[in-house]
Amino acid sequence: MTKNLSQENSGLDRNCRIQRRDDATENASLLRHPKTQNSLDNLTEKEYEDVKCGDICADFQCTRTALLSYFLSLFPIVRTLRHYDVKNDLLKDAISGLSTACLHFPQGMAFGILSSLAPKYGLFTSFYPVVLYVIFGTCPFVSIGTNAVIALFTANLVESHVTMPPSHTGGANSTNDSMTFVQVNDVDFVEAKAALAAGSSFIVGVLLLVLGLLRLGFISSYMSTPFVSSFTTTAAIHIITSQIPKAIGVHIPLISGPGKLVITYIEIFKNITTANVGSIVTSIICIIVLIFVKDFINEKFKSKLYMPIPIELILVICGTVASYFGQLNPRFDIPVVGSIEAGLSPPSLPTLKPGIIGDSVVIAIIVFVLTISMAKVCETKNTINTNQELVAYGMTNLGGSFFRCFPSCVAPPRTILLKTMEAKSTLNGIFSAVIILLILLFLGEYFQYLPLPILSIMIIMAIKNLLLQFRQLPRLWKLNKYDFTVWIATLLSGVFIDFPYALYCGVGLSIFLVVYQSQRGKFGLLGKLKNEDLYVEESQQTTSYPNVKIFKMESSLYFATAESFRENLYRLTWDPRGMGKDPEEVTVTVNKTLAPDGQQTGDLECERMETKYVIIDCSSFNYMDLTGMSALSAVVKEYKLVGIEVLLVRCTNSLLALMNRSELLETVGKEHVFPDIVDAITVTASDNY
Repeated sequence: MTKNLSQENSGLDRNCRIQRRDDATENASLLRHPKTQNSLDNLTEKEYEDVKCGDICADFQCTRTALLSYFLSLFPIVRTLRHYDVKNDLLKDAISGLSTACLHFPQGMAFGILSSLAPKYGLFTSFYPVVLYVIFGTCPFVSIGTNAVIALFTANLVESHVTMPPSHTGGANSTNDSMTFVQVNDVDFVEAKAALAAGSSFIVGVLLLVLGLLRLGFISSYMSTPFVSSFTTTAAIHIITSQIPKAIGVHIPLISGPGKLVITYIEIFKNITTANVGSIVTSIICIIVLIFVKDFINEKFKSKLYMPIPIELILVICGTVASYFGQLNPRFDIPVVGSIEAGLSPPSLPTLKPGIIGDSVVIAIIVFVLTISMAKVCETKNTINTNQELVAYGMTNLGGSFFRCFPSCVAPPRTILLKTMEAKSTLNGIFSAVIILLILLFLGEYFQYLPLPILSIMIIMAIKNLLLQFRQLPRLWKLNKYDFTVWIATLLSGVFIDFPYALYCGVGLSIFLVVYQSQRGKFGLLGKLKNEDLYVEESQQTTSYPNVKIFKMESSLYFATAESFRENLYRLTWDPRGMGKDPEEVTVTVNKTLAPDGQQTGDLECERMETKYVIIDCSSFNYMDLTGMSALSAVVKEYKLVGIEVLLVRCTNSLLALMNRSELLETVGKEHVFPDIVDAITVTASDNY
């Protein structure tokens, strides 16, 4: 039998006539000589040898020019300046940068408070990382700086590792009795939290920088779109919940740990009678103004407006003026931002603790995923250099950590604004940074009377669109119930346990479902479609060759699928286990076979047919581990014991490479590996009749 297979090219016509037992004939047209995989590889001179380290070293020439080129590639600003078109690009970059600054300022203050620090730290994070991204970044639409999700993570981190001193007295920033500031008065306590947040930024920066230098940007594809959607929706729920007490003027105790969200709402409803009427009225006015301008005027007239109306900046200015002249704090007890110190933060070392490493790794993952996702959405003309972007995100967080910045990330509203304004290069960040610098040096103190409910409502309205992602659920249920399950599980774990658990549950469940789906890959026998040279799943429209079974598993062959592969193969073809007969005495009963004229052959005739060949379609074996290789080897050996030959067809390159560097090829036999099903069928045809 093996001898016949090894002589496939001698004595076989191009048109092979296959005689069936009922004397009907079928022409299998093959416009070439049938080939084994080995003969095809010899013809194409293909090799599957592993690349040796010596070959890599030989190909890589560590020249001075190569080192200089690599070093310059880490600073995209050099290429940007060399090819910058001042005449056509400068005006676009200036206008887009100034427009983005109108969002940077109010969001920086708001997210500084959201991170449980102070407004000035949000402004620091809106300045230093922006400047660093201009130097290291590549995408003109990425607006690095403060982000609501990252600010929330920062708040969870610092509140769980820095506790209020037992004896708390007012510090240098204590306010007078007539002003009720929500900002913590103890300067040292706030500084300790800021230093720890900067330590987290340092860890995030180092991690992202290392990933970028190692060219590991491909990891961005490991988080599915449904997971990211559910995760950001969960973040929106937590952010909105954290701002509701500030928006309505309700004081609740600090809550952390599992069940935090549920307990927070319980406390809100318990203290709802103490809500501040002035804060509620201020919040309602802000909601009406923001919805009217952003969702009506800016959307309806966006084709006529040169740029969207910067309603956030206008609201901050008007709110500050109204609060100062209307004495909103002393008269209506509406809390205000408080003193914003003028000046930049001097360089200082961040605080590093082993306990923040785990949370910082999570923040690093979120920073990369959110930022690169927004960059890919906005940058449709050019390919995003994910490796250099990783370097840029690393440097913005690493450099910012020495200036009391908490972890920085992209914010969707600012990024979409840059896309709308058609920013031409990363130099637009210079214009944004200049405005923030002026505020830090000269203008910040004028905003100390800004009502906190305004910032809280701005935060809520900035991320309200994330809640609209619930509309994806009907479509997910219809298209893919596994994605629907990941979406719901991520949301429920983040809402009813705690926000970080949304990441753990979502990623863990996604990995589990990938393995689970691979185990549920479809198994079946293939047959030849009538009057066609196509092999599809067996049905009444297919014919099958006597003595041959064609099996296919639609999954990779590895530890999770090895056992099911073996059991289903034996179930659908023939189970050789426990058979100790001589190969010449083995007779296998097969299912009914359709003759070329469409009539079924008799049961009595089929019962005595012998199965001599089992053809395994390996086109789905993209990956095979040691367990899978052992299972395939055991199948081949067990079939050989009962006189059945196993033929492998359509092997993937990875499988062929594995077979060539292991004993699997020797077990199967080079003459039993074919590039296609028709080659195996044609070669075995003469032995069938």
